[in-house]
Amino acid sequence: MTLIDVVKKNVKHNFQHYFLYVASMTFSILIYFTFVSLQYNKQIANAFDQTDKIQPAFFASSFILLLFVTIFIWYSNAFFIKKRKQEIGLYSLLGVEKTDIGRMLFYENFILGVIALIIGIALGELFSIFFSMILVKLMGFSMVVHFSFNSTAIIQTLIVFSIITFLTSLQGYLIMHRFQLIDLFRAKNKGETLSKPSIIIALLSLIFIGVSYWMFLTAADSKSWDQHFGRNLLITLVIMIIGSYFFFHSLSGFFVQMLQNKKSIYYKWANLLTFTQLTNRLKSNAIMLTTISILNGVTLIAFGFAYTMYYNTLNTMKDFVPYSYQYEITSDEIDQQITALIQNNKEYPLLFDETFDYLMVKGDTASLKNIPGGYLYYEEQFAVVSESSYNQLAKSLEREPLPSLNESEAVMLEKNFIGSQNKEKSTEQPVSLSLANEDISLMIKESKIEVLFNNDIQPATLIVSDSMFKTLQKEHKTISSHVFKVEDEEQSATLTKKVKELVAPYTAFYSFSDSYQTAQSVYGLLIFIGGFLGLVFLSATGSIIYFKMLTEAAEDRQRYTTLRNVGMSKWEVKRVIAKQYMIIFLLPLIVGIAHSSIMLWSLSKLMDMNFITPVIIINIVYAILYGSYYIMTVGTANKLVNNS
Repeated sequence: MTLIDVVKKNVKHNFQHYFLYVASMTFSILIYFTFVSLQYNKQIANAFDQTDKIQPAFFASSFILLLFVTIFIWYSNAFFIKKRKQEIGLYSLLGVEKTDIGRMLFYENFILGVIALIIGIALGELFSIFFSMILVKLMGFSMVVHFSFNSTAIIQTLIVFSIITFLTSLQGYLIMHRFQLIDLFRAKNKGETLSKPSIIIALLSLIFIGVSYWMFLTAADSKSWDQHFGRNLLITLVIMIIGSYFFFHSLSGFFVQMLQNKKSIYYKWANLLTFTQLTNRLKSNAIMLTTISILNGVTLIAFGFAYTMYYNTLNTMKDFVPYSYQYEITSDEIDQQITALIQNNKEYPLLFDETFDYLMVKGDTASLKNIPGGYLYYEEQFAVVSESSYNQLAKSLEREPLPSLNESEAVMLEKNFIGSQNKEKSTEQPVSLSLANEDISLMIKESKIEVLFNNDIQPATLIVSDSMFKTLQKEHKTISSHVFKVEDEEQSATLTKKVKELVAPYTAFYSFSDSYQTAQSVYGLLIFIGGFLGLVFLSATGSIIYFKMLTEAAEDRQRYTTLRNVGMSKWEVKRVIAKQYMIIFLLPLIVGIAHSSIMLWSLSKLMDMNFITPVIIINIVYAILYGSYYIMTVGTANKLVNNS
């Protein structure tokens, strides 16, 4: 029998054990190929009309995916090599040379890698149109995606994963030169030394996690986070990770030990067997469980944020783009044509039509450091609007009107995408506006969290009394802005195109439908990337637990056989396995959900946006998918133990 014959038999015999490894690697290759295909897809690039943004997004995502998949494949391969150390030792004992055994392992892993690569690329080509349609739908485009054979994507995927497969195969080849024969036989017989969880480390876990949560929850109201955001985020994440490790190392085991001390709970046949090794198992797998909980948290944060932004796109746009159309009046003739076009349009009935004047006035505040809006962008100028003009717009927009202002008072409008409310309250703060011969000092009476312009960058806006506006108007150019509101404005792209043809050559033009389409395309791209990367992370983390639990089940097979011999039924053995594995699977999920929920809650306060509904949906979907790995693990472990 040749070496190749041995390799073929081993692959065939062990394929059921390698199946999830091959399936996870195939799925990873499929997703990587999808990203690379979309990166070079001209139809998607032309539809998005921003190739400078979409290509870097897919390139960065494919790089992150590649890095993660490489680590996952390396880690998974190490598990299977460890599982086969005794088999490898037997080959060596029978006189097979180390070089031949290394070649055998190299060929086996390389064959599995090639199988995964071929299937992954084939499925990628098969489903490429489907994935493209998902992306187009999420981005809000109306187009038919045609099948295209992307040779560049195929070649790139082949090269990248051939290198990864070669390196992981080399890992198996080199194992024979790192271990002695006796180590190979003892690899599966290393017992677990019983140890008690540390109360000190358990308390430190509570302190570290509590401090990290407190830091995140107070971030939105903290000046320190504004000044040193990157540093504070890094410190908080490190504290959270350390606390998570301490949680799995001792705190979780401490709770198990407390349950063991309760006789009413512990002295039940199934619980007795479940808790016997659970404390040690949690401690010995602390690093793995910490890693998985952090990965769960990162996945839920990324996907939760993307889905929240996509879910709230319409509401978000209405907060930042109050009108269907806005432009500056530079020609009465063009203005009349646009007004007639919108008023005579029957598909999107007109809700209101207003014109208001404003001034761009240079000014500053002595005590207010962080002036809201685009103060610096507009060269330290404020957009000044009269009280009567604001109240007329407020009536049309169904907002609260302002109380009467005297000449020395003003109201400031504050609204930014992140950090809607200025940390330093603008109320009762002086502001100075420039005139030719003197500066006028006003007192900010009130701050309102709203916008009055459709501009991409909001100007810092002051509302002043009518008399003060007339005073400022004498020395500053008056700008007239025309605004319209129509029904179904998010769907009014056809009307927008007609209006844009009239107004675009003459002045700046801002429309709700354009902003909505841009936001939907960006958030759709984010949710597509976040969703697929999340699925890969889920596949990898679920597979890692699966591999680890099956390895331990194989090592514990003799213990379960002994229990069967003393009268324990197969159903009772399965119950013990299910209970023990449920805790191992459930704890990283709970910790990941807790971490992500706290961070998303902090982000929701920072952005003044409701995250609750989309985050709950994401957590439920993720938990269901994650639970499928638990079911597969229990089923496979039960077959491994009960059929021995």
